[in-house]
Amino acid sequence: MYDFAIVALLALGTLKLVDFLIDLVPAIRQFRTLVTFVVAIAATVVLDYSLFSRWGIGIDNDSLGAWITGVMVAGLTVPWRALFSYLTHDQAERDETLGEHRPVARAA
Repeated sequence: MYDFAIVALLALGTLKLVDFLIDLVPAIRQFRTLVTFVVAIAATVVLDYSLFSRWGIGIDNDSLGAWITGVMVAGLTVPWRALFSYLTHDQAERDETLGEHRPVARAA
């Protein structure tokens, strides 16, 4: 159960980090999905976190487990974005199927 919470919260952190990066560098807005996968996979590889090893599932290459877990984390960003879209009624972007992030208002 804790492992699912870790993956879900990693997905939330990935989603918000990607939104922050998009606000910081608007030129990468069209590559939001790619950036999401890169950030999610990088997070699980750096943390060396694999659901397969946590659940005792044997795979041939242990480091591949962290990469696959990163893909799972990236996939779980979609329900988070859907939840935020439902709560805020944002429109979908061209690169995303659900919701659009609104930039943080900057003080003058």
